Amino acid sequence: MFYLERLPCPVVVTNCNGHVLHTNRDFRQLVAPENCDYLDSYFPPASRIFLHSYAWPMLLKNGEFSELYLQLLTTNGQLLPVMTNARISQTESEQVVIWVFFVAKERQRFEAELLKARQHAQEAALQLTEVNTELQYANAQLSEYAQEARIKADKFAHLSLTDPLTNLGNRRALTRNVKQWMLTANSQSISSLLLIDIDYFKQINDRFGHAEGDNVLRNVAQQLLDSARAQDSVIRHGGEEFALWLPNSDLEGATRAAKRVHQHISRVQVAGESITVSIGVSSMALNGHEAGILLEHLLAQADTAVYEAKALGRNRTICFADQSQPSCLGSDNVEGKALAESAHSLPDIHRIN
Repeated sequence: MFYLERLPCPVVVTNCNGHVLHTNRDFRQLVAPENCDYLDSYFPPASRIFLHSYAWPMLLKNGEFSELYLQLLTTNGQLLPVMTNARISQTESEQVVIWVFFVAKERQRFEAELLKARQHAQEAALQLTEVNTELQYANAQLSEYAQEARIKADKFAHLSLTDPLTNLGNRRALTRNVKQWMLTANSQSISSLLLIDIDYFKQINDRFGHAEGDNVLRNVAQQLLDSARAQDSVIRHGGEEFALWLPNSDLEGATRAAKRVHQHISRVQVAGESITVSIGVSSMALNGHEAGILLEHLLAQADTAVYEAKALGRNRTICFADQSQPSCLGSDNVEGKALAESAHSLPDIHRIN
């Protein structure tokens, strides 16, 4: 059995009666005497008893056993602890038993190294768990910080688009809303704008104080919101002036909106008296204008109209009608005005019956 010499461990081959048939060089260098007829000769008495009372019966019953602890007699007469594996194997002529021995000292060293490696692995796993926990905590903090940053960003964005006194949109919000509307509008789409100025507001501040003036501004803002449609934009244009932008609304629709505004504003009272407003109305088709240009024209025309409304005695609506739009429909306190293309020149005012 030349292959036995190639095995890197002590090996003995016996028959099923324990008669030694072959040994390899590693085994012969390990034990004494070198030449024995029976396997028993290589073991001390205690191991022989264990061999006959337990190992052989298990081997003959199961055909093999693994890792039984025994002792061998070494060449210098010392007891060498070994772990023994055995298996019955069929050869061409008979059944034989192949005995393989592992020196327990070496095994103990290997096991110690394995235990050490396992300990290192457990420590590494524990460290990874701790690191993972820290990463999860850090990720939770980052998520919290990101959420806070989003909230702050949304808050700043809201503040940048909001008038702090009335909580209405500001001019920047109006420009944004016009741009958004233009994304779906076509060149024939019409929008209108109402510029609303509180009459005699300076007298309110002078007589009742700025706190009451601020209260009037907030109440007017609320009434404008109540009078507007869901798609309309109510903004504070500055001071006592507000704007109501009406997307997809022509001059006729803007006139009806102005009537609603007058009705709602009359509910705001100071010292038991209702306040009034002057309204300038402008209406334009998109006609390829950019948002800024469209809004600039609407504001300029509405400003001219509201200026004329105040000049005519206040508490009324004046419509600025360009050449492409019809005149305002007749109503109480609503007057129509056909103006030149320049918003700075004022022709005669035409009252609508």
